[in-house]
Amino acid sequence: MRRLSVVLALATLAGGAPALLADSIPYANLGTPAPTYTLVAQSTGSVTGYFVGSNAWDNSVVRMVDVTSGTTSAWFLPNHSTAVGTSQDFGPVTNGDILVFQLWDQYPSKNWIVSTDASANPDGATHGYATLFAGGLLGTETYPAGTYIGMEDTLWGDYDYNDSQFLFTNVAPAPEPGTLLLLGTGILGAAGTLRRKMFAR
Repeated sequence: MRRLSVVLALATLAGGAPALLADSIPYANLGTPAPTYTLVAQSTGSVTGYFVGSNAWDNSVVRMVDVTSGTTSAWFLPNHSTAVGTSQDFGPVTNGDILVFQLWDQYPSKNWIVSTDASANPDGATHGYATLFAGGLLGTETYPAGTYIGMEDTLWGDYDYNDSQFLFTNVAPAPEPGTLLLLGTGILGAAGTLRRKMFAR
């Protein structure tokens, strides 16, 4: 019975995979593209974005694309004129909707849009470092629980993911399907091993 409990615990971890994605803030692996995640709406309701800060020379703004519904928000939270802690309603979503955040770098020689969706970027890297945040003090302000997203504004850049930083509620990062497949395979393998040991007695 104890071995069955272990298998159930592993399955619970797989079902709650987003909770395993809490990582350091700010991004720790400077110069290396961040892992790729799919961002999903946690519940039906609105997504609220909070401006955490900016370490960028270029002017930029951010918007949300709901891939599932096909809707796109307006551009919000300009990085050089928004006070830290400012909040903005990015619009309604439905539980499970796939969400993408885009940053528009408005510097004249660039004037490009980069995305948390790596496949939409010419350099093939995600331009948003996403990790769960439990709520509390972040920098100089207190924020609710949500997902921290640090954006990288330069293509083939330094990948420091601090050019514009946000906290979004009602959004959770989930590993890409390949990561989930590996996790699921590992759990099935562990279950099979435990089952064989149980019946070998």
